[in-house]
Amino acid sequence: MQSKPKHLGPEYAAQFEDPSVARAYYARPPYPEAVFELIDALVVARPRRLLELGAGTGDLTLRLARRVDALEAVEPSLAMLEIAGAKQAREGCPDNVQWIHAAAETYRYEGPYDAVVAAEALHWMSWGQVLPAIARSLKATGFLVIVCDRVLWNLPWRDRERELVARHSTNRDYRPYDLASELKARELFVELGRKQCCQLGFCQSVDDYVESFHSRNGFSRERMPTASDFDRKLRELVLASVPSGQVEATVVSNVIWGRPKV
Repeated sequence: MQSKPKHLGPEYAAQFEDPSVARAYYARPPYPEAVFELIDALVVARPRRLLELGAGTGDLTLRLARRVDALEAVEPSLAMLEIAGAKQAREGCPDNVQWIHAAAETYRYEGPYDAVVAAEALHWMSWGQVLPAIARSLKATGFLVIVCDRVLWNLPWRDRERELVARHSTNRDYRPYDLASELKARELFVELGRKQCCQLGFCQSVDDYVESFHSRNGFSRERMPTASDFDRKLRELVLASVPSGQVEATVVSNVIWGRPKV
């Protein structure tokens, strides 16, 4: 099978094991409500049993749990799972989540599942192992649902920000890509649909906006010698457009669903 793009290799995926990355996850914007409404529409079975791969700190997991009957949340980072468990207790979320410390490649898929969901995570996994395992664990009517991102839309400083990111990221191999196209090229996935989900009215401080970058690949504080310089320059760039110190924007997530192939 054709190898994955180099910038999605295991040496870069390993950054999500770093404690500083997990600590910065709080600053990521929330997934739009339309993401959960779409999953509702796709998964019509009752009762609903779902698997989430790469659950992270539970940003999608804990909101999804309110809409399903059982949810297995698989995550390889202990630092992420500790934050997710504390968040579940603090927010009084349902107890129908089974947190599992494991990699998607080694997890024993105990389906059948009505859907398998991966939010901002599938691109880091070993596709040749994980996609066939998902295919075998899904019900005949089930879908793989891929939530690709959660970004702030139409920020006036975005072009200059991209230049700053390119200079400071430790992932020197990054190239733009479309995940579904990569999977289809390897005959691992049949795409059945995609939708852009938006939510208006998101607001966060400039400090939190800057911190959100350290939850991304290439910006782990443990591995980024220029972190302080990057933070200072990004803060100055953003404050030039929002002197109030508050970033207001629309959050956008792109969702793709389909059937993986064995």
